Amino acid sequence: MKIQQNYIKLWIAFFLIAVPYLHAGVTGKISGRVTDAQTGQPMPAINVMIEGTTMGSATDMEGHYLIMNVPPGMYTVTAHAIGFKKVSYREVKVSIDLTTKVDFQLTEDVLEMNETITITAEKPLITKDLTASTAVVSSRDIEALPVTEFREILELQAGVIDGHVRGGRTGEIVYAIDGVPITDTFDGSTVIDVNTNSIEEMQFVSGAFNAEYGKALSGYVNIATKEAAESFSAGITAYSGDYASNHTDIFTAIDRVDPLAIRNIEGFISTPVLSDKLSFYGNVRYIHFGGWLHGKRVFNPWDITINNGPAEPVESRYIIQQTGDGKIVEMNWNRKLYAHGKLTYKPFTSLKLNYNFMADLVDYQDYHHYFKLNPDGNLKRFRDGYTNILGITHVLSSTTFYQFNVSYFKKHYKHYVYENYADPRYTHYRLLNQQPRDVPSFFTGGTENQHFDRQTSTIALKFDITSQITKNHQIKFGADLSRYELRFEDIDLLQKPGLPDPAESGDPFAAMRIPDPDDPTEYLAIDRYTRNPVEFSAYIQDKIELQQMIINLGIRFDSFMPDGQILADPSDPDIYQPKRPENIRKTIGERREYWYKDATVKYQLSPRLGVSFPITDRGVFHFSYGHFFQIPNFELLYRNPEYKFPVGTGNVGIAGNPDLKAEETINGEVGFSQAITEDISIDITGYFRDIRNLAGTRADEIDMFGGSGSYSQIVNSDFGFVRGIVFTLNKRFANNWSAKLDYTLQSAKGNASDPTATRFFAVNNQLPEIQLIRLNFDQTHTVNASFNYVSPANWGFSLIGKYGTGLPYTP
Repeated sequence: MKIQQNYIKLWIAFFLIAVPYLHAGVTGKISGRVTDAQTGQPMPAINVMIEGTTMGSATDMEGHYLIMNVPPGMYTVTAHAIGFKKVSYREVKVSIDLTTKVDFQLTEDVLEMNETITITAEKPLITKDLTASTAVVSSRDIEALPVTEFREILELQAGVIDGHVRGGRTGEIVYAIDGVPITDTFDGSTVIDVNTNSIEEMQFVSGAFNAEYGKALSGYVNIATKEAAESFSAGITAYSGDYASNHTDIFTAIDRVDPLAIRNIEGFISTPVLSDKLSFYGNVRYIHFGGWLHGKRVFNPWDITINNGPAEPVESRYIIQQTGDGKIVEMNWNRKLYAHGKLTYKPFTSLKLNYNFMADLVDYQDYHHYFKLNPDGNLKRFRDGYTNILGITHVLSSTTFYQFNVSYFKKHYKHYVYENYADPRYTHYRLLNQQPRDVPSFFTGGTENQHFDRQTSTIALKFDITSQITKNHQIKFGADLSRYELRFEDIDLLQKPGLPDPAESGDPFAAMRIPDPDDPTEYLAIDRYTRNPVEFSAYIQDKIELQQMIINLGIRFDSFMPDGQILADPSDPDIYQPKRPENIRKTIGERREYWYKDATVKYQLSPRLGVSFPITDRGVFHFSYGHFFQIPNFELLYRNPEYKFPVGTGNVGIAGNPDLKAEETINGEVGFSQAITEDISIDITGYFRDIRNLAGTRADEIDMFGGSGSYSQIVNSDFGFVRGIVFTLNKRFANNWSAKLDYTLQSAKGNASDPTATRFFAVNNQLPEIQLIRLNFDQTHTVNASFNYVSPANWGFSLIGKYGTGLPYTP
């Protein structure tokens, strides 16, 4: 612990030194040249401004200008000089981390009529400074898509298959809001599912991303949220619906349509508060999703089934109590309340403060087939997420600015049948085992007796600086420090001893209690721990913008302090039930002094390279390569942290490993983009992923002292190799319609699809794989398509479609 505190002090000192001289990728820039339309000569000292903002720049002696730190969105950019007509380009699109080129040719205003020439800017079909595969989805694109959830947008991107990106496992994606990573490090999921109406732009990078992006192996999702507009606006939308099917042999009562089974209502407000100084954007949404899987309340949890022993026919063997009301109930439902508020304060032209708050509160239930006729005995689930991000952006000069972010986010997940441990409605454990065993059957009573509660919170500091040090070189440097707190509690409630069989007593209820963690007969039924790991990262990268080439070159440093313990003697793992005689003779307190060792600090360096250069007037070649590291999800590090195992023979369980090294992927891709017409472009990209040191289990189990049993432990043992090619055909909006089609051909192979696969083979006396085989989520052919039409009368429609070949181990 002292070592960890010293490291924290050292890193904080580093921050304090760096900040006076010190932006993650949440803004873009506009650059170009102003020339005389008649002579073609450069025009120095010309003001180029973004209308409606204080952002602008003056041209240099060669007519070049640069406007940095521009949030993503659509703008009107104007150039004006005395004696010349003002020229304005409208609908200038700015995207995260990209450069938008706008060149001006000014003509003399001979009659001095102060005339303004307005030109509609056309976004180039080919983005020349994209060196890695990146999907850029703007708020306009989202409005045109028939999607209601953030994840639906991701699933439409090339290479994404049910949460797996380019053949990677789930949990290998980082999700960032306004440049701040907000991934739940326990399992790699999102802390907040951002509402689509809160998104100004979303970038999904699936290629070899730049050094500023880390802690991910497969992809990086960067979301820029909306800010308030200059004038007041507000709106409200709603929809409702249901699922319908004539397959009543599969779906219970789904042929009866309830138009309010799915109901959604949301609203937004965008308003200035204090003139042009303070503004507010807010978004609120409530949705009830009824789902498509239903049960029937034939039984209540307290119903008792009595087995009368062998009899013919089979149904006469049982006396089954049946007190349910027979009502059809939803069994994969969820209810969500989402709120987002963003305050923007600009006290000076060079300083901007943002406070971003989001809450995502979800109650839901997962379908459990055995509870189909006893739905009230199934677990109820609750997932709450909160984010708080305070961002300060300070412009030091026309070419340099820095950003400092302080963030706190938390995710709280829990499940239970009844919230109170001592709820008198909990039933005797025999009721879950009373259903007829002669044929497959549903539960005819009983309740799940598990209480689970897990909370992950993160406090993070992040500094980034961007400086255009020369016309061709943009340097970015950044560092971040994150401290996590993981609280975990998994309890199997125990009923008070001596309770009679409900079939004999007629009393189905049982008083419950929490297991005693110090009782050798009960301690396996409770698992509690708190961990506080710390992570530090720093990067530097150079974006080199030459006349005929764009180069992104960078390197990243990551370190991780796990705050966990490993065994000093793996052959005697359980401190509560030791096996070596010399350990048995000592107390638990004495054993703790030598039983565990601290896990070590991990370090890694990640070089990154991306190149883009034109090969025709409308074609670009791009290449990217990099090493990527990610600490395994915390659920693998801290699983069974006290190494508790039941007494038995054979393999008796599995333990996590806080001393795991970072998982590694070497990503590379090469591609070609070409504009075919003014509206249609194609992109062909080939990629590979060499995957190493994934968390997994080994076939050679760890033998316990005495040789009576063994156990498995998570180690860096798994590997894989992915290769693929993506073909994209894009027709941008013109003549009232737009469309996109992408096809992915991919091969994803590895030795195991999940970390426990090898142990599963060993426990079942099967030989584990020692060669590359197809992974469970390997889909050879995937096609995504979208179509959008808007009529001149301002009505329209959109369609999306997805096709994929079968997965390797499904019927």
